[in-house]
Amino acid sequence: MEIKIADKAGFCFGVDRAVKIAYDTAGSETRKIYTYGMLIHNRDVTSELEEMGVCCAETIEDIPEGAVVIIRAHGISEQEYRQIEMKNAEIIDATCPFVKRIHKIAMEEHSKGRQVVIAGDRNHPEVKGINGWCDNSAIIVGTDENYEEILLKNAEIPISLVAQTTMRKEKVKKIEKTLKKHFTNVDFFDTICSATEERQLAAAKLSEECDVMFVFGGRNSSNTEKLFEICREGCRETYKVENAKELNELAHLLKNKNIKKVGITAGASTPDKVIKEAKLTMAEITNEMNFAEALEETLKPLTTGDIVKGVVIGITPTEVQVDIDGKYDGVIPANEMSNDITADLKSLVKVGDEVDVFVVHVSDRDGVVTLSKKKIDAEKGLQELRADFESGAVLSGRIVEIVKGGIVTIAKGVRVFIPASEAAERFIEDLGSLLNTEVSFRIIKMDKDRRGRLRVVGSIKEVAKEISAKKAEEFWSAVEVNKKYTGVVKSLTKFGAFVDLGGVDGLIHISELSDSRINHPSEVVKVGDSIDVYIKEANKETGKISLVKELEADKKAREAAFWASLEVGKTFTGTVKSITAFGAFVDLGGVDGLVHVSELSWARIKHPSEVVKEGDTLEVYIKEVDAEAKKISLGHKKEEDSPWYQATKDLKVGDNIKCKVVRILPFGAFAEVAPFVDGLIHISQIANTRIEKPSDVLNIGDEVDVQITEINNETKQIGLSRKVLLDDYAPEAAKAEEEEVVADESYTEESSFTLGDILDAE
Repeated sequence: MEIKIADKAGFCFGVDRAVKIAYDTAGSETRKIYTYGMLIHNRDVTSELEEMGVCCAETIEDIPEGAVVIIRAHGISEQEYRQIEMKNAEIIDATCPFVKRIHKIAMEEHSKGRQVVIAGDRNHPEVKGINGWCDNSAIIVGTDENYEEILLKNAEIPISLVAQTTMRKEKVKKIEKTLKKHFTNVDFFDTICSATEERQLAAAKLSEECDVMFVFGGRNSSNTEKLFEICREGCRETYKVENAKELNELAHLLKNKNIKKVGITAGASTPDKVIKEAKLTMAEITNEMNFAEALEETLKPLTTGDIVKGVVIGITPTEVQVDIDGKYDGVIPANEMSNDITADLKSLVKVGDEVDVFVVHVSDRDGVVTLSKKKIDAEKGLQELRADFESGAVLSGRIVEIVKGGIVTIAKGVRVFIPASEAAERFIEDLGSLLNTEVSFRIIKMDKDRRGRLRVVGSIKEVAKEISAKKAEEFWSAVEVNKKYTGVVKSLTKFGAFVDLGGVDGLIHISELSDSRINHPSEVVKVGDSIDVYIKEANKETGKISLVKELEADKKAREAAFWASLEVGKTFTGTVKSITAFGAFVDLGGVDGLVHVSELSWARIKHPSEVVKEGDTLEVYIKEVDAEAKKISLGHKKEEDSPWYQATKDLKVGDNIKCKVVRILPFGAFAEVAPFVDGLIHISQIANTRIEKPSDVLNIGDEVDVQITEINNETKQIGLSRKVLLDDYAPEAAKAEEEEVVADESYTEESSFTLGDILDAE
């Protein structure tokens, strides 16, 4: 009797990944670990995980606060994900990437206002999870193809159809065809897992060749049930079993001499070891294999160090899945694909590529083989690098990593270490500036360290010196003083910047980098900047070149034009460069002007730092220019901000206001109209009758009602009258009294007064 295993039987990529994540987590985590729901539909795997401390939580309430939670391969809804997050759980998402893709599609299509339709089993956890990413608004067309709910919808609504990954393709095609008959706008997304489709096709083909077919998988596994249905169409004698132990109950079938060929396939949740054990059990039942042969068969697995060929069957951001001779599923972790840790896996290989791989580890527990491609590539590359080392060939590569003492590049699949001293022609303080740049280098050493590991050392400096020497020769043969060059800033020091002029470096002093004073060149330029410079001096014997950003004649002409353009009243927006006790110096673009402390604020201040600090942007205007002495006096205060303007902008002659008496003098009383602005109530305007002195009627602090009689913007004076608001005010009597006062030389009224008047009176 022939026993044959279907191609692509057993673990699919998503399940294999989830199981590996679970085993790795159990092996490295000391805390209690939970899976939300059964990780995969396989009791053997679930039992083994329980023995390792991984428990199955059927509900979110079963998950304790702060637990480690593994999300099953089928995925969960968005709401469930958020609820687990609220438990402060550490979530390890093992959702199959193909299922994750459907979550994204459902969410995006729902956000567009389209009706999501899921072809699948409404009770399956994968379908429930998908529905949860479109607010549970999807219409589910089940395996029984029940169209009642969806066909009640308006024929004009937009439909987006996705399918459960394990659905049979012909059933999904039938659903798609029906929807397109009834709806005018249907988008179909092919979300059936390619591995599922391949497994189903292989099972169908094998079932047609066999007399008896066995389908291994969990009792509640959806994809196992679909495999069973497919196989039964091709072979009437098809049986669904969970493991090899159940074969004993069907031994009579295997011992039937009329049975010539038996087929085996398995669902996506069935480990390879279950399939192997089933084949051995069948062989023992039918006496097709003795114990020694069975033992021999089990001792033929791959071993560490083997070099084999494989075909890429899946690529994720973290690993590449490889089929090895149709017998083993291998995984190449991202760090084993290439020595370039930044490389995108999809740029290195594609599905269907044949690759040579090195066997790193074989796990008997889950049947997964860990592989390495970079070890094979490195071995081949080493042979080529030895030839390059001996010939002194110049190689090129991208800097992929900064490590202690240097940098790393990749040459022909081999990591090449370049010490900091060899990383550039001149010492570079920040090696990080070289990261991801393309460089030319030469292998200068290939030997083994104390542990026997091969070391490959390269030098950028050696190649750069040769290139520079050639360029320098060309440069010095054509150099011209006062000629303009465009260079690249190569390095910075506290006294200036070195600029690469093409094979040779010139120094531009810090004083030449900016018209205003700077503390370090990094304030105006950085390494890698392109900069226009002029050669001030060049000495071929010493190799020294002095650079400037502007020729002296041009600089003088520019400064002359600047001073000629200055006009009193011209405004500038400048930067405060320094502060002294008497004012602030403001940079107007290479030339500083002084804003006196009295010009910084209308309020009285003791020091400029009360209103400005170094680095502030300040609006100023020219008050005075002394071109010969190179001095500029600046103003900052604006008339519209002055106390006088603020106080009088809304006042006019004839307005009645209330104000407080603040000073009393022989000829009248001053009252505060607004902060810092006083008005004069002349002695003649205090009362309706003649008084000897203002203090006979008024005291300091009195609040009085007055009328504005004068506003003089030129002299900044305000005239006030109290008597016009008194009840017994008589204009004719007041006029006569004023005339009498005028005639009396000892009692004079003046409409204006000076500081001298006030001081004399004081």
